[in-house]
Amino acid sequence: MPAVMPVALSRRGWVANEVSAGGERMRWYMMPAVLVAMVLVSIANAAAPQADEFIGNIEQGRTGSTLEKGNVVVVPIPMSNPTLGSGLQLAGLYLHPSRGDGKGPNPTTGIGGMYTDSDSWVAGIFHQDYLFEDRLRVSAVAGAGSLKLEYYGFGGEGAFADRPLDYTLDMSIGYFRALWRLPGTEHWFAGPALLYSQGRVEMNFPQFEPVLPAVGKDIAMGAGGLVLSYDSRDNNYYPRRGANFSASWFDFSDTFGSDFDYGKTRLSYSQYWSVSEKLVLAVNGESERGSGAVPFFSQSAVTVRGYNRGRYMDDVAMTVHLEGRYKFHPRWMWLGFYDHGWISEAADELLSGESAHSTGTGLHWQTTRDKPLHLGLDVAFTADNDTVFFIQLGERF
Repeated sequence: MPAVMPVALSRRGWVANEVSAGGERMRWYMMPAVLVAMVLVSIANAAAPQADEFIGNIEQGRTGSTLEKGNVVVVPIPMSNPTLGSGLQLAGLYLHPSRGDGKGPNPTTGIGGMYTDSDSWVAGIFHQDYLFEDRLRVSAVAGAGSLKLEYYGFGGEGAFADRPLDYTLDMSIGYFRALWRLPGTEHWFAGPALLYSQGRVEMNFPQFEPVLPAVGKDIAMGAGGLVLSYDSRDNNYYPRRGANFSASWFDFSDTFGSDFDYGKTRLSYSQYWSVSEKLVLAVNGESERGSGAVPFFSQSAVTVRGYNRGRYMDDVAMTVHLEGRYKFHPRWMWLGFYDHGWISEAADELLSGESAHSTGTGLHWQTTRDKPLHLGLDVAFTADNDTVFFIQLGERF
């Protein structure tokens, strides 16, 4: 068995060292480098409501602070999910002084970190800025992480479906995105994104040690891409009406310093309806498709709650999420959901391919007085008759 196997396995078989092989989906959902970046961005977004409330207290004179010189906010964030385990995220945010034009949110710079009981960790720095009266939105991330994951094989079937192989992704990453508001529009943004990471992927075979020791390879991943987004939600934390759409395409190639040569396309659309003052219905659909020699750790995967991120993955994946959210108290919300996902080797065979689904419920508590960011305990009942509990900060979509 060649030593390059763990990093060279693709949907089309074993490929050689330097040849392309191959993470939102840091949605959780993606290539490892993107996953590290998305964890850091999610930490920043999760801490934003506490920062907003802090600003509100200042503006209403409830503290002796001022934003003229900026302020620092530290926010701990509990987490739990089937892919990375249970642990704690921590964000330290610097809220930059308000700009004179008063247009757009305050720029934010921060450091963030995560550690879970699977010994996975992420640490890094991020910056979000809003320029030219909020016509340009810039995000930058730099960080590193070590993720302990499992490989289940392609198509949801095969020798590893019930006995997954353990593998580790050690990555350092830089990510940059600049989105311009499209002329004549209020909600449309578009622009370029760049990603570069270096690290090591190592696969372990505990069932066969010491006969078959762990094997791995150093890798570099670079990509350039385009992002298009539309957002008419009435609230980013707890939408009651409106829509949110995003489309992204990334090219991993030697042009951007990548050892791998493949493409990734991702689409996501969410719609929200306020049925009554207390009840909100929400639906989300997301799809991901890889082209070229996509490596095993960057295959497209379903995002069905209750399943490990890599349990069902292939060249093409699609997931639909349905939710009912009932606010029975000013700071308490009940959630019911149904998720269904499909994977396939080809887009035209997607709905007839392997699938997974789950139903579930949860109880969520609003963490701040003025901003509807919820922390909840959810439970998912999967089609495999598993019952999975997890902590959810914010809404799934």
